[in-house]
Amino acid sequence: MEAEANSFAAFVLMPPDDFREQTRDFIKPTLAQFEVLRDRYEVSLTAVVLNWLKRTKRRAMLVVSKEGFIDWSWGSDPLFASGVFFKAKQITTPVPERSLAALGVGAGVAEIQHPPGVWNPRESVLESVVFSEYHDMTLSLLIFPPHGPAIGLSGSEEDQLVDTFDAFRG
Repeated sequence: MEAEANSFAAFVLMPPDDFREQTRDFIKPTLAQFEVLRDRYEVSLTAVVLNWLKRTKRRAMLVVSKEGFIDWSWGSDPLFASGVFFKAKQITTPVPERSLAALGVGAGVAEIQHPPGVWNPRESVLESVVFSEYHDMTLSLLIFPPHGPAIGLSGSEEDQLVDTFDAFRG
C-alpha cells in the first residue's frame, strides 16, 4: 500500500509529461541538475532522482551512504538488467575508498568521471555527490556507460563477470 501511495504522490507532484520535458536534455545527469527539479516540484532530491531512475533508459544508480557504508541503492531497470547492483541491506558494503562519497566534503568536488575499478571493476562511472549534514548521509548518483560490459559475452564469461563484481563489492 505504501508503494502505491508513493507512486500516486510522484504522479501528482511530478506530472509525467512535464517531468519528461524537464529531463529530456539530460545527457550526463548530475545531482546539481536534479536540484533544480527538486525546487520546481517542491519534493526531496531523493524523490526526484528515484522518479527519474524509474523512467530512464540510462544505466544509472542512486547510492545513499552513511558513515562510509552503503545504506541503500536504487538502480534503473537497464542497469539492473546488466547485472550491476549492491545488496546493501544483506551485505555490509563500504563505499569505494576512491569515490567522492568516501573522500567527503573536504574533496571540494561535486562530480568526477572515475576510471574502471572505483565503483565497478570493469566500467568507468560518472559520480556526482551531495553531502547532507542534516540527515548525516551522502547521495551519489552514478551514471554508467550506455552498454554494459556483459553485452556480447558468452554464458561462462558473463558468470565470471558476475563473480568478479561480487568479489569487488566485498
